[in-house]
Amino acid sequence: MPDLITRSDIFHAANLIRFHLRHYAKGVYPVLRCDPARWSMPVNRLFIPLRNPNKEANFIRDRHRRYALKENALYFIPAYLEAEFRLDRELYFLSIQDNLELFPGVEFFSGCSRMLELPDVPELPELLRLFDSPPEELEFAALKFGSLVFAMQTALIDRYPPEEFRRPLALREYRELTGYLDDRGSARCRVSDLAARRNESREGFSRTGITPKQLIDHFLMRKAFDLLVSGCSVKETAFRLEFSSEFVFSRFFRRQAGESPKRWCSRNGRF
Repeated sequence: MPDLITRSDIFHAANLIRFHLRHYAKGVYPVLRCDPARWSMPVNRLFIPLRNPNKEANFIRDRHRRYALKENALYFIPAYLEAEFRLDRELYFLSIQDNLELFPGVEFFSGCSRMLELPDVPELPELLRLFDSPPEELEFAALKFGSLVFAMQTALIDRYPPEEFRRPLALREYRELTGYLDDRGSARCRVSDLAARRNESREGFSRTGITPKQLIDHFLMRKAFDLLVSGCSVKETAFRLEFSSEFVFSRFFRRQAGESPKRWCSRNGRF
């Protein structure tokens, strides 16, 4: 028996994982009511009501049930899950968004079919303390915040059955395509381009549980969110993603996110 056994497969796979924090906010928001059939986002959302005087009037609903928002509970909405929100301006909350990618562009929670409600959030006091940390402690606060949210996010994996992760895991054999879309994917990319790179039919790709068109759209929306959050204008974002016009990009964005990119930017529309 060898003296030393190395699990290079595990650390190589671990080095492919990307964890991105997208949003960290606390406060109130103008009244929001959104259509559940059109409200999905390419990020995982961790939403914690801190004060909710109107109680059941504020809720989040997925296709399984309606969640009346309880103070200090955690509501987790996986990436790309369609959900209906009703939030009034008296609801005071903490909001975090992130992505946990197995490899470039493949969100681990993208196949999860329901949201979660956790009544107890032991990390909440530290999350609030870090939010209020002074500028001179920025780097330390950032490290602690990142590690804390990463631990919270990965702990949620065990709350879903293994079959909920089959779709993203099935994309392992398509890393060449996901890497291509991450590096060079744009609105000019077509399903036939992906098929040609793998020399595979659309039917063969369907084993992953996601269509090639959906995969392209997921990458485009993730890139659009990143560009808009970084400060790019709608026009510049459309140009960088190689849409034929700002109008065509806005129409695509509205179809995916349920609202125009200008409205999304003007109200910083992230939860």
